[in-house]
Amino acid sequence: MNDTAKKTNTLLWVEVASSPDREEAKTEYIKKAGPITASYGGKPIKTFKVSNALGHRYALQVDVLYSFPDEQSIHDLFSDPEYQKLIPIRAKAFSEIRYTILEEIEA
Repeated sequence: MNDTAKKTNTLLWVEVASSPDREEAKTEYIKKAGPITASYGGKPIKTFKVSNALGHRYALQVDVLYSFPDEQSIHDLFSDPEYQKLIPIRAKAFSEIRYTILEEIEA
């Protein structure tokens, strides 16, 4: 990359659905996953409560947007052995979870 090129971060869009009976697992997952995510440069930008699903059958309850230095950092996070240990907790915490990697494009 040359010095004049604009460096943009890669974004990770996380959509989750949980229920009140999953609060303990959700708290544990967030507490443990947060530091691992940060170690790969992941920073939460904004959290959204979904109010309506337009143009599709349903939306999950909460969306969180994270910034990462690059796409490889996201893949490295998900393959990290310490993160892999959290997958059973994540499965208890959320009834559904979706991840989408976003890259900014020039319009």
